Amino acid sequence: MADFHYNVVPTFSLLTGVGVSSMEQQILCASKKIPIGVLIPALFRDLSGDAMKNIIEVLAETEYVKRVYIALDQANEEEYRKAKEIVAPLKDKASLIWNDSPELKQVIAMIEEQLPLGPRGKGRAVWTALGYITGKNEVAAIAFHDADIITYNKALLTRLIFPVMNLGFQFSKGYYIRYKTKFYGRVTRLFYFPLIRTLKDILGTTDFLDYLGDFRYPLSGEFATLVSQARRLRYPSDWGVEVGLLSEIYRIVRVSQVCQVELVERYDHKHQEVGTEPDKGLNKMATDIARTFFSHLSSNGVILTHDMLSTIRLTYLRHARESVGIYEAYAKIYRNAISFDFHEELSIVESFARIIETASIDFYQHIYGSPMIPAWKRVRAAIDGISEKLILAVETY
Repeated sequence: MADFHYNVVPTFSLLTGVGVSSMEQQILCASKKIPIGVLIPALFRDLSGDAMKNIIEVLAETEYVKRVYIALDQANEEEYRKAKEIVAPLKDKASLIWNDSPELKQVIAMIEEQLPLGPRGKGRAVWTALGYITGKNEVAAIAFHDADIITYNKALLTRLIFPVMNLGFQFSKGYYIRYKTKFYGRVTRLFYFPLIRTLKDILGTTDFLDYLGDFRYPLSGEFATLVSQARRLRYPSDWGVEVGLLSEIYRIVRVSQVCQVELVERYDHKHQEVGTEPDKGLNKMATDIARTFFSHLSSNGVILTHDMLSTIRLTYLRHARESVGIYEAYAKIYRNAISFDFHEELSIVESFARIIETASIDFYQHIYGSPMIPAWKRVRAAIDGISEKLILAVETY
């Protein structure tokens, strides 16, 4: 639903019924001087799904996109061969980056001898692809999105990239609502936002927390920026990547040059299970996000004692339980379309509360906080010729 409201981050909501053809033409014109790339991290199961088939068809027909970089992660050689066939409709636009090729793994091992990269995950896959992109210098602007977007279309990409290409913003973050017959976005609704409110209660309102709390869908995987900014980014290698990226953008870009834009009326992609263990499903995502929060707060001078972390857990429970009541009321407005399981939502909240304790233990065990991948600017300064070695490794296959 369109409105003109924003607090901290400039916000552009979707005007229903208004097309994007004019925006496409403006982007196409600008892309002659600022070439555009699209980066998609993907496991093979996502790349081989129906959603990615549609994404590839759309990108193949999108004239203003020069390159599509697909970071294929945790795939064997047979899966890589099949992946090449899947991306074939992109023709010369396609750059398939096989993170598990022997050559690329050798280059990564060379980097790890000098700089710790943290565990493998979505963040690592994006980071490797960024090393290739920033080394090749084929594009000047880059849009990021996931491989499992069921509701993907050209208008989504157009709205995402337009503020960076044509409005002078340095970073554009996508947002949307996620629902079908029930409300999704559980980590955002039931963990992220209650945790932000908790931290404000305990630490007081700060510009940083106001900024993080102002994003409509902070954990979305869709954003766009300039390659010159991407070279400078440090972020976690795990599921804390979105929070880490927003924190990094806050560090290197003025908030007035950051925006968020509504991409679609309704967004849908695959839905993960909550999981019963802290290292699986949405629990794993929440653990990584909490640890990333703690690391960034600590690096900005906040002393996180054991007592404070216990207080965070209990205060979070209060805010999250209140949120469940609000979403229950929201569902009642659309009783015939949306089902709501009050017990299930509270069980998720209680699981997330236990996750805060797990994340606290992890935080104290890692004296340097959440594992952060070094910016490519640092990597190139540390290892002579690493860009050339990385590019050769990617293009060997």
